[in-house]
Amino acid sequence: MVRGAVGLAKRANVPPIVVALTVVALGTSLPELVVSVLAVVERHPGIVVGNVVGSNIANVLLVAGISAMIFPLAYPGPPVRRDSTVMIGAGVFFSILCFQDALSWQAGLALLVGLGLYLVPTLKEVAHAQKDDDARPAPVAVLGVPTQRRYISLFLIVGAIGLPLGARLVVKGTVEVALELGVSEAIVGLSIVAFATSLPELATTGMAAFRRETEVAVGTIIGSNIFNILAIMGVAAVASPYSIPVPRTFPHFDLPVMLAASLAIAAFAFLKKPIGRKVGIVFTAFYVAYITVMFVLV
Repeated sequence: MVRGAVGLAKRANVPPIVVALTVVALGTSLPELVVSVLAVVERHPGIVVGNVVGSNIANVLLVAGISAMIFPLAYPGPPVRRDSTVMIGAGVFFSILCFQDALSWQAGLALLVGLGLYLVPTLKEVAHAQKDDDARPAPVAVLGVPTQRRYISLFLIVGAIGLPLGARLVVKGTVEVALELGVSEAIVGLSIVAFATSLPELATTGMAAFRRETEVAVGTIIGSNIFNILAIMGVAAVASPYSIPVPRTFPHFDLPVMLAASLAIAAFAFLKKPIGRKVGIVFTAFYVAYITVMFVLV
């Protein structure tokens, strides 16, 4: 799905940073979206909030951490500073909604409105780029990007079929793992499911780091975190026939960790500094510590 979408965006002459913040970010967030919608429909709400919050934490501490250890993640430019602000604002707004103990469809609608407000300036950038005949986007670090229309269509179709099938297996497996371990579905969502659905981001940014084309890596992570909160949580809350309950530990432990991780990666964007290998080691160590503490507290 991601490869087909990137191939389509390149044919449309979309700048690489815009591709990272929208096409790749949305594409790599599709597993979280499909898993979350299926989870609320099949009445496993703990998976939903855990998946979104856990994925945002994993994106920064694990994905950025491992990628930075491969090769330092470069500062990609001014658009990421704007999107860092949006990411933090979305995280704070979502945290405030979570203090109400349950996310109603009205809360989901508010998140989707926020998504619309975020996308407007980005789409304007795309429209401006398409008017510029001299603009030639650099290659985006996604392995095997198709260039011909028939292959682009094939990639998109196969991805559209495979996503719901994989999501159903994830939801079913999550419930079985939670029962086997004797923990809540939210804990499994924060850890195992979040790690699994963050693998596309890890593959994308890891490949970018391996190729030393890290100018899109930070943008992909930040854009994905924005979509996770505004799009995925918004769609899940609106699609749910009931208000999605928020686990009691989230406002006091998991959400603060998510906000701290967001502030950490945003700091590098505002300081215009790359994320080096030492910072990558610290990020990864904090992720391991977070998972350990979470299971110890259970």
